[in-house]
Amino acid sequence: MFSISAKGIYGVSAVLELALRQSGGAMQIREIAEAQNIPQHYLEQILVVLKRGGIVRSYRGAKGGYALAGDPAGIRLLDVITLLEGPLDVSPGNRGDPRLSGLWHDLTEAARNRLNRSIAELVEEIRQVDTRLNFVI
Repeated sequence: MFSISAKGIYGVSAVLELALRQSGGAMQIREIAEAQNIPQHYLEQILVVLKRGGIVRSYRGAKGGYALAGDPAGIRLLDVITLLEGPLDVSPGNRGDPRLSGLWHDLTEAARNRLNRSIAELVEEIRQVDTRLNFVI
């Protein structure tokens, strides 16, 4: 079964949090961890990988922390997941019936297409959901 590990889930959550609070400047690891319920020690490791991959930037000093390295519209969800999880592939490898290879290829492509959207698009979707959930009569 294909699944995204905690590393990928937490990484996407951290990037999302940075995008949601982008106008507030850099966020400290503690703030991100608390906001997204991520173990702080694990988040530190994830942020190092995201920094090395050019997704986030770190700042030193009293007001230091992490921020997105670029515009959320230019950061793809697929890039974040691939950086943390490796190449996306739903195929069973050399196992199974080779006549099903087209099916596995199609599933991989469908997953890539669904994840090939920007963090800005994801933020907008979340804000729309939040707006609908906060509607009061």
